[in-house]
Amino acid sequence: MNEPFILILGARAPIALELARSFHQRGCTVILADSLRFPVSRFTNTIQRYERLPKVRRDAQSYITAVSALIERYQIDHLIPTCEEAFYVAQFKEHWKCKVWTPDIALMDALHNKETFASEFSKFLNIPETISAETFSDWSHSKDFVFKPKYSRFGSRTIINKSITAQQFSEPQKWIAQKKVVGKEVCVYSIWNDGTLTGYSCYSPTFRAGMGSGIFFEPVDHPQIKEQVQRFGEAIRFTGQLSFDVMVSGDAIWLLECNPRGMSGAHLLNDQLANCFLGTGEKESDKSGCYKLSSVMWFTHPLKCFTKKVRKATDVVFRINDPLPALLQWLSVLELVFIKFSKGISLLETTTFDIEWNGHED
Repeated sequence: MNEPFILILGARAPIALELARSFHQRGCTVILADSLRFPVSRFTNTIQRYERLPKVRRDAQSYITAVSALIERYQIDHLIPTCEEAFYVAQFKEHWKCKVWTPDIALMDALHNKETFASEFSKFLNIPETISAETFSDWSHSKDFVFKPKYSRFGSRTIINKSITAQQFSEPQKWIAQKKVVGKEVCVYSIWNDGTLTGYSCYSPTFRAGMGSGIFFEPVDHPQIKEQVQRFGEAIRFTGQLSFDVMVSGDAIWLLECNPRGMSGAHLLNDQLANCFLGTGEKESDKSGCYKLSSVMWFTHPLKCFTKKVRKATDVVFRINDPLPALLQWLSVLELVFIKFSKGISLLETTTFDIEWNGHED
């Protein structure tokens, strides 16, 4: 029996590179696609072809038409989105004959929206008190709350440890106030097939790019977190990739927010990823090794790069048998820098500017 054809979207994400390598190692044929010209995964020798797509946030219909054409042309068996294009894919998944690794858009949106995540799923998960900033009234204690847009990523625009007033917000209906929890922050990445957990990793984002995404990933062994996540995924019969930001405060576990898409925890599963999607039985990450984005570490935390822990960590981009993604990643950076200045946005915002899902408001 021939191994399946895999279409991976979001080639800009290092986890797309991790997925491509894992599926290739298993013997699958891999197609990568994205709207960027030089995403880091484009240069891997583990894919059959890289296909460029329209910008989904600008023209969702053209994007979906292009993805449909790729599914038909390559006779795709499995479609795996890695970034926020997953929300647009979820709206159209029933029209494709291949296996699409997302749930329906209603569930995706409810999980991604920080207000509905708390209001609809607190019966399954331990979520801090979360309300819309529009109805928040305890402004004299605002420093005890964290304020975030209902749709956001990378901790962007988060207001924490500040005393503020209602006048801070021109559109309070688009923000939430969440009771601040102090403790150790960890992240969870999991893979599900119709309510069955097939892949799981828990890690600490030891170093970050500013307040944004993690760039150094240290495995964490915390059975209670896994138990809570597993019960939740089974209860909602989830399919796809499901990620959480978690705060461990003493004996309490608080799930702060949910990302129903790929996250960096995929690196901890590395070679096992393909089997998480195609195999039977659960795969769990190795709890002994750390992983890093070396190029970003050198740029943001250069002195930490000389510590033993960082030096021993595995780079998620470089492979001796697949060196071009690491050697040519400067092209990806230059493209993002060009977008940054042409759009007048931050470098972190450029990584998602054309694929963001902010509900049905855009």
